[in-house]
Amino acid sequence: MSEKSTLTWSGYNNSGIAAVAIGMTLNHSHTLSLPKALLIMPLAMHSPTIKYLANGNTRSREISSLTAIRPDFVHNFSQRFHASLTHTLNGLQLLYGLGVINYDGNICKAKPFEARHALGKRAELITSAAREISHLLKSSEEELYLNLRVQL
Repeated sequence: MSEKSTLTWSGYNNSGIAAVAIGMTLNHSHTLSLPKALLIMPLAMHSPTIKYLANGNTRSREISSLTAIRPDFVHNFSQRFHASLTHTLNGLQLLYGLGVINYDGNICKAKPFEARHALGKRAELITSAAREISHLLKSSEEELYLNLRVQL
């Protein structure tokens, strides 16, 4: 199996689930810069990371602390980041079209986003992890991109 094929994701990699991840995170953070919003999808679509963040026993951490105790979460984060850009932007467009977000230089929650059980187990995991994702994104953009090792 080539390295490229190990970086591809299953059917969870789509614009709808990106919209769910961004919408649920915005329910907690209310406002995000675009660079921070671009980090949500690669966090939410990595099964070990989302399961860890969704666990009710997980203690809120800064991004530097998380990457120190779980370096496996950032091993291929840069590749996941680049692979998810299209879905993230499409998810943002979907949320904007539905009136869930506004954009005024930052992405702002216009109304609460609801993810129902009919959206599936992945959406439920994301819903459970959204508060932790929003907490991770409180760090500065520079610190986030450095600790997550995103190559621009």
